[in-house]
Amino acid sequence: MGSIIELRRNEYYWDNQNTKIDNVNYHIVDEAAEFNRYRAGELDVTGNVAPSVFPVIRMDFPDELRVSPYLAVYYYGFNLNKPPFSGNKILRRALSMAIDRATLVEQVTGRGEDPAYGWVPNGLANYTAQRFDYAQYSKGQRNKEARRLYRDAGYGRNNPLKFELRYNTSDVHQRIALAIQSMWRDVLGADVTLVNEEFKVLLSNIRAGEITQMFRLSWTGDYNDPQAFLRIMESDNPSNMTRYSNELVDDLMVSAGKTQDSVTRRQLLEYTERLVLDDHPVIPIYFYVSKHLVKPTVKGWTENMLNIHSSQHLELVQP
Repeated sequence: MGSIIELRRNEYYWDNQNTKIDNVNYHIVDEAAEFNRYRAGELDVTGNVAPSVFPVIRMDFPDELRVSPYLAVYYYGFNLNKPPFSGNKILRRALSMAIDRATLVEQVTGRGEDPAYGWVPNGLANYTAQRFDYAQYSKGQRNKEARRLYRDAGYGRNNPLKFELRYNTSDVHQRIALAIQSMWRDVLGADVTLVNEEFKVLLSNIRAGEITQMFRLSWTGDYNDPQAFLRIMESDNPSNMTRYSNELVDDLMVSAGKTQDSVTRRQLLEYTERLVLDDHPVIPIYFYVSKHLVKPTVKGWTENMLNIHSSQHLELVQP
């Protein structure tokens, strides 16, 4: 911590005449100290906004806080090769329905996140994000249906579902896991054990597929297209941590990759997402947002889903 990466303007850059900033310093700082340095005038832009200070910033710096949709989803994944989740789609659906996503983003994460009732985020080019059929249900309707499915899957008060949920070390991940554990207990009567692991251990156990039953992960798209999300649902994709396999999904992804007609491609990908959601290989929980503090003296800042803000497009003006 405390290191600086200094960038200097390249006079040989092809668009040098339209570049306004001569030097940019990237400070490598602890997230907890970032706000203090920004408030002291040492930083013009923050890389993030810590959860602990977000409520204060939202109240005291509303004009400098920039929150916008980001191309990433926070999710829980099932191990689809082992009980109790292999071959049990109605149980997976019941667990998804019993999560009150609105309460999670309002009371647990609380930084403007969007509840996720689908796999692909809203706002991608030439695409309408698909949603679970219960996305518009009331909380009471979802809970009632979740209990029915839970019973149909063979579980109840005298035979509660028992499994482990693994997540990597983080206060936020722990708070989310505790909240969802409570929801599953209150709505369904499920007995869920939380297991906290370092990230490398978590990934190793997920890939081994032996002891992991359910896990926390996230996925970030690296380009503005639904395929950036749907591709990890292909059977042979190395990022397919659930081991989800649907031959029709694989075929549709191949067809979408070959077609040159944008309308047909869109229809194929939207149908693919609907199939994936119907299978419930994952539980999408919320879509991320980017969070920055930006000084009024910084001009040219534009929100975008990839959260890319090139300094060549920015300008510093006098206050």
